[in-house]
Amino acid sequence: MILRADRTSSDAAHRSPTASAARRLVSLRAASLCAATLLAAHAASAQAPASAATRPATHTVKRGDTLWDISKFYLADPFLWPEIYRLNTDQIEDPHWIYPGEVLKLPGATRTVAQAPEPPRPAPEPAVVTPASPTVRPVPAAREPEPQQPQPRREAQVPTVRMGEYVAAPWVDIQGGPKGAGYIIGARDIPGIASADHSRMGLFDAVNIAPPVGSVAAEHERFLTYVLGPDIEEFGQIVIPTGVVEITRSPRNGEAAIGRVVKMFGEMLQGQRLIPLDSAAAVLTAQPAPVANGKTGKVRWVKNSPVLPSLQNYLIVDISRRDVTAGDQIDLYLPRQEPVEGRDLALPETWIARAQILRVTPYGASAIITSQQQPAISEGTAARVAAKMP
Repeated sequence: MILRADRTSSDAAHRSPTASAARRLVSLRAASLCAATLLAAHAASAQAPASAATRPATHTVKRGDTLWDISKFYLADPFLWPEIYRLNTDQIEDPHWIYPGEVLKLPGATRTVAQAPEPPRPAPEPAVVTPASPTVRPVPAAREPEPQQPQPRREAQVPTVRMGEYVAAPWVDIQGGPKGAGYIIGARDIPGIASADHSRMGLFDAVNIAPPVGSVAAEHERFLTYVLGPDIEEFGQIVIPTGVVEITRSPRNGEAAIGRVVKMFGEMLQGQRLIPLDSAAAVLTAQPAPVANGKTGKVRWVKNSPVLPSLQNYLIVDISRRDVTAGDQIDLYLPRQEPVEGRDLALPETWIARAQILRVTPYGASAIITSQQQPAISEGTAARVAAKMP
């Protein structure tokens, strides 16, 4: 019986080779389809941004990261970067500047508040029914829960003055610059080559510093390094920031303080002076209101002396803190030109650009160009207060 069963199945296989090949082809196609499906699912899960349920609570900044890219990866929309900035204003002073190693909080998953389950009701006892007077108790209708009203979304308060622009802005001071300033003693890293120039500092370099007079240089305190610009006659000394140093070890036992370079705006060299970092402008959130016939002055200095100053260029005007404050706006313009010989008509005033006031001192004010229509900006260009903070 066994030999007959084997012979019968063998004969059937020889009689229908087409059916056997078809079955093998179907198996191969099914296996290929399954593999392709698994590969597609793996690729989709690798490229898709983290969902609200799987999104981590924090992100550690890597070199090359931006808030735009982080928002695109975690929130699937780069335009939601202000959500991440608002959660991290305790360590991000300017959203344009984030640094490797910073741990940023990420918006959490949206959670729905579940209603607590009602406690189980005890089983009703059987009612005693008498033929004379049956009692029927109505069952109260279940009360539907009231819909929850959506909470209004609180918008983040955007600072009037960007902290990064304020810190990097030059200003006008007394001759010789701030009194009692400290200075950079030198870099802490020992050069591997004796002839190497170690008088220049780089971002995140460790440095030895002599704190300003009267400063304890507590850990995490920040200092602004600077160089002196031109001393303008009958106006004042221009002071130009070069970077920010954060203290990592306070001075002790007659030793220098140790710090780390956390921001750079220009060349930072051994011997440059430093003063405590002023962050007062970070609390300004109001908006300036237009004014008529504001205080007038003129441009006295433009940083780096560009041929054609443009947006984001710094300049200094001779309008002092008596008339302006941080957040005010000034207009740069060409005044009305009266008729001259050969021309009977006067030429109307020409608007050139608008700038925001950043630092103010008793001698003058620094500003940054925010909008522009004409390229003609130079020392001597007329300036007028156009809007003032409340």
